[in-house]
Amino acid sequence: MYIKLAWGGEEEQAKERAAGNRNAKNWQDEARKVLERTMEHYWKARIEVPSTTPELPPAGSKDNDDSIASEYDHLRRSRLLPDNQDDGWEAELRRYLKDFAQDVTKDSDIVTWWQDNGHYYPTLCRVALDFLPCQASSVPCERLFSGGGEIATKRRARLGADRFEELQMMKFAWRNNIGDLTAWNSAQVEEVDEMREYEDFLLADEEQCVWDLAEDEISSF
Repeated sequence: MYIKLAWGGEEEQAKERAAGNRNAKNWQDEARKVLERTMEHYWKARIEVPSTTPELPPAGSKDNDDSIASEYDHLRRSRLLPDNQDDGWEAELRRYLKDFAQDVTKDSDIVTWWQDNGHYYPTLCRVALDFLPCQASSVPCERLFSGGGEIATKRRARLGADRFEELQMMKFAWRNNIGDLTAWNSAQVEEVDEMREYEDFLLADEEQCVWDLAEDEISSF
């Protein structure tokens, strides 16, 4: 809806084409196609990963019929599995587009919303986790590229995408705990300079003491 409002949809495309712009696009439809391709990719990647949910004994077995608690546990685990796996990502997208606008306003915290509702849209939640952290401003991105240039040097040209990402994440996580050696060295230099200044004062005092002693000896004669 936002893309239709900001960039235009089917109606805006028709108006531009009527005005002579044959290359006018339906940006809302283009954005939806991008989302559909992304969801299809994430869906395939998810279903190819073996499930880590423990399998329960089949219904009717001794372990499964010992108590009502075991039946409830079986039901609970089955509800935690992705809903409508046979329907594919299309059903999840339709449900999201239908329900999303009901509890979201311009003041909503989108990160908190995904934390609370991500289990309803497991595929879209994975997409959101990957794309929402992307900075809207170009300044952090430029800093990231500059920092990446210090990692992917000519001598590290075979790091690979996965290792490069790991190093970038580690650098970001540890940067606040790494000491600034330049600042520490500058502080040491200032401290030494101050000590030299006090040393000059000491030498001046010693010379003054010598002069005072000499004057006392002269006055004693």
